[in-house]
Amino acid sequence: MNNGTRTASLTLAERWQAVRRRRGPMLWVAFAVLVLSVLAAVLWPATYRSAGTILIEQQELPSDLVQSTVTGYADERIQVISQRVMTTDNLLGIIQRYNLYPKLRKNQPREVLLAKMRKDIHFAMISADVIDPREGRPTKADIAFSVSYDSRSPDTAARVANELVSLYLDENLRNRKQISADAENFLTGEADRLQRSIASMQAQLAQFKDKHINDLPDETAINRETLIRSQDELRDIDTQLRALEQQSTYLQAQLAQLSPSSQVYTSTGERVLSPSDRLKYLRTQYATLSAIYAPDHPDVLRTKREIEGLEHAAGPVDSSNDLQRQLEDTRTQLAQLQKRYAPDYPDVERLQRQVIALTKQIAALPAAPSTKSSAQPDNPAYIEIKAQLDASTTQRASLLDKRATVQSTIDDLERRLAATPAVERDYDALVMQLDSEQFKYRDVRQKQMDAKLSENLEDEQKGERFTLIEPPLAPQQPMSPNRPLLLALGLVLALAAGAGTVALLESADGSVRDRRDLELLLEVPPLAVVPRMVTLAEAARSRWMRRATVIGTVGICALALLLTHLFYRPLDVLWDVALRKLGS
Repeated sequence: MNNGTRTASLTLAERWQAVRRRRGPMLWVAFAVLVLSVLAAVLWPATYRSAGTILIEQQELPSDLVQSTVTGYADERIQVISQRVMTTDNLLGIIQRYNLYPKLRKNQPREVLLAKMRKDIHFAMISADVIDPREGRPTKADIAFSVSYDSRSPDTAARVANELVSLYLDENLRNRKQISADAENFLTGEADRLQRSIASMQAQLAQFKDKHINDLPDETAINRETLIRSQDELRDIDTQLRALEQQSTYLQAQLAQLSPSSQVYTSTGERVLSPSDRLKYLRTQYATLSAIYAPDHPDVLRTKREIEGLEHAAGPVDSSNDLQRQLEDTRTQLAQLQKRYAPDYPDVERLQRQVIALTKQIAALPAAPSTKSSAQPDNPAYIEIKAQLDASTTQRASLLDKRATVQSTIDDLERRLAATPAVERDYDALVMQLDSEQFKYRDVRQKQMDAKLSENLEDEQKGERFTLIEPPLAPQQPMSPNRPLLLALGLVLALAAGAGTVALLESADGSVRDRRDLELLLEVPPLAVVPRMVTLAEAARSRWMRRATVIGTVGICALALLLTHLFYRPLDVLWDVALRKLGS
């Protein structure tokens, strides 16, 4: 059986015997561990922590009256402020001013100093249980935070902690003012930009109105009413024109039946022809006579002389129409006779000669005069109908001009109404864009005024602010080490080290000391047991070990009392406390 099994199976009496056998090493090891613990508790340098508490006070004025431009949760802003406070320049400046870490500054780089500084600075949020006003349920709210600094010197810890607290307070003020000023500057610039944009859009809208002054949506109803009136007016003009055309046709028909001159009759009742009518008649008669008789025939000569006299008296008269009609009649008669008779038939030859004479006479006629005869009409009926015809013609020309004007107006109105949807779309887009920019401008101006109020609020420190409620003071008690705890821990470690020493020595010792060890070794019971004989040297060593144990125990107790008196509480005070408790 091995030593581990043997040690594990020991009884309580056997364990006590083992402790008695190994009490010397056990005491020395326990004493050494205890001494080391005491030295650690005594020699461990004290670390002092100085802390300041900063209260997060809410805005004094109601947020409904003045809205702050500084938004976000307090813990978020505090973290941002912490990052700005813990910059390299700030920390190095504090290290230089208060001569921190002189040994490290001699042989360590800047990064090590900064890491040590940040390690010694402690930051903690202070929360409280509150009722959320929006949801009405319990929640935690950050109401304050603490900033502390650890140092070997209490005065240094207090000075550095005060420096850090001042940085937090100053940075918070500067940060809030900067945020308010930046918001106000941004909104001012945005308002100026929107104002310029609105002015540009107003000018663009004015140009659009000037370009489409008659096509704007506001003119649609007026244009439509004007178009309806113009169409009605056009229909009235057309009706009047049709009536005038009928009247003119009727008057022209009546006028064609009248002579400009009054009719003159002879005593026998025959009508006396005018010189022009007489000339037309003689020319027709001359053509007929020329076809029947020779050129020197008296009737031909007489008719010719009368024609020449009338031409000289009446002036040029256009008789081509009469001659042309007579020519066509003669040709018609000739064609009919040619179908019935031979070409040498006298009437056929006569009509042929008459056609030739009429053709020559028409060719010999002078050109028609470009102006009418200067003779003034004297027939009252003719004059009245002619005046009515002239008035009708003049009125018709006026109506035609008016119709052209009305038709042009209708075409222009139809063009405007056709272009109105596209113009209205562009116009509405410009108006909507202008309204949007104006709405943005009014909103930005309102926000600019709010930002200005918020800036004044921050300047007068009426908004959310940090208030130092517990300034850092020089600590009177060290934060670490916890010397009573180290002593108690050293005592526990000393006892554990002594017990471990006994167990280790027993497990490493293979000696046979009694009957039980022999039975475990041989696995057979012994026949007889020889009692142990103690020599004089063993007896002397045993007495020395007892004295050393007593001395060590007394020394440990005395040392414990001394440490308790020095580092925990004076013994007389503990004695008085104990007496009061026992007396009660």
